Amino acid sequence: MRALKTFIKLTLWLGLLLVITVGVLLPGTYLYTANTLPNQIESEADIEVHLRQSIESERQSLQITRPASARESVKWEKPDFSRLPKHLIAFYITATGCPDYFRSPREEGTPWLKRLFASLQNRILDGDGACELIFARNLARRLNMKSDLQVAVAADRVHRFLAKDQLVAFDLHSMWFAHGVIGVEKASEVIMQKPLTQLNLAELAELQLAIPPWGFWEDIRLCRNSSKLKEARDSILAELAAIGHISDEMARTASSQPVRCTSVKH
Repeated sequence: MRALKTFIKLTLWLGLLLVITVGVLLPGTYLYTANTLPNQIESEADIEVHLRQSIESERQSLQITRPASARESVKWEKPDFSRLPKHLIAFYITATGCPDYFRSPREEGTPWLKRLFASLQNRILDGDGACELIFARNLARRLNMKSDLQVAVAADRVHRFLAKDQLVAFDLHSMWFAHGVIGVEKASEVIMQKPLTQLNLAELAELQLAIPPWGFWEDIRLCRNSSKLKEARDSILAELAAIGHISDEMARTASSQPVRCTSVKH
């Protein structure tokens, strides 16, 4: 009987400790971290402003090293999902692991909080919410967040203010490729030597190879091992056809083309 009473008391104490942790310590830690972030995030406008300041500063640091006649605008436009080619979006969400990203509802409430907490334990939960978190965490790091806790709290704030399509747009438009080369539009101009909107399907697939998780920026910039680049490009074209984002015929036609890097100046 005494052992039973001891067990009950211990259970009650553990339950009380759990309530205090969940109800007081975790919210308190969250609020403290949110109030001490390097950049405050209270709206979509805050995300845009902080990214613009960082990106334009980085671009300016490159331009001041150039002659006045060769300098370019450092202005960073607000991310616009409609400016992104739909096939590039399909390549990116597929490469990130969520080909059905736009066919699933936005993750909110308890499922999202569980995912956020799991990320602090280096665990990845299944579901397209994983990509929402990946895009939000990418943006959190570009907002100068350092510790894992800062990144998690900032990612939650970013996720709160940006819709699913905005998460993708802000991520792709603020992606860093090289010194002063930020955003897929600028990346296309540098590495493909064409505006993003003028790239065909094969060229968009090649550009995707320069984007994480592939990260073949230098290989494409220098056109290093073009046969391997073509093989990788054709692989992601076939993958996009297999999941139904493009037709088999579109994939075959694009795969028949040489890689763009073989025809540009390096």
